[in-house]
Amino acid sequence: MKGTTKLKKALAAAMMAAALGVWAEEGEAATRMKIDWNATFNERLSDSDKMTLENGGVVLRSVSSMKKLCVKKDAGMVSKLVVEPMSEKVKSGYIAEIINFRPYKGNEDLIERINEAMSDFLSYTDIQFFSERHQRYFPLYNYAEVTGTKVEGNKTTISEILEMSMFGRFHSEITVENNGDHFLYKLKNTDKLKFKGLITVIKPEGMCSVVAVFRTGENWMIYAVGGANIVRIPIVNMRAEPAFTSRVKAFADFVFKKIDKTGTLKESTVDKSDASDE
Repeated sequence: MKGTTKLKKALAAAMMAAALGVWAEEGEAATRMKIDWNATFNERLSDSDKMTLENGGVVLRSVSSMKKLCVKKDAGMVSKLVVEPMSEKVKSGYIAEIINFRPYKGNEDLIERINEAMSDFLSYTDIQFFSERHQRYFPLYNYAEVTGTKVEGNKTTISEILEMSMFGRFHSEITVENNGDHFLYKLKNTDKLKFKGLITVIKPEGMCSVVAVFRTGENWMIYAVGGANIVRIPIVNMRAEPAFTSRVKAFADFVFKKIDKTGTLKESTVDKSDASDE
């Protein structure tokens, strides 16, 4: 009798566990976004990256040239707003692309949120990146100062002095455009960047990034590319290459954390399958 009762309880528990498992899978599937991969992406976007994106995660791909981006040559807004402007500045070097999708429903104010987050230029000094070389965190920028602001319609141009530990202080220009239906952010250095103040390793406009936010189907797409044409000097490469991806990741996670409503957004997933082997 007791054995029968235990067996019934075990079967009931197993059935309940199975039911909960099914419900969990259905719930997870329900939260996944429907994304038309063929319209924008090529074969370089992995299945694991697709799964991350479908579930609202952030993918950061480290690549060695603009030819290794995971978007097609003619990818509509992605090409027009990001790839084409970046290709004029950076062909190869240290390049990272950042991808994220969010449902439009419930995020109707996304452009306003990201505009506010990325326009808080002085807060950039709060960003910390992890150094693989030193195994600890460092400030992304040691110093930030806005030296000028120019507003023309929906476009704001900011002149700013930034300081990075490896390159010292340098002048930069940031433009922010809030066009209502899409958002655009561009950053470029306007000075030479010198390693330890001695060796010029990046020419003016050789380090830049473009971030775009626009609607595609039922979702928002956030797509960005950042790149740096760094002169190939062994002592510089040894320190700059691993730090570049960490810096881009830190900036991306900083922005996404600011615009996340749920408070549950995980750190970006890094894909180095198309990174430089040098």
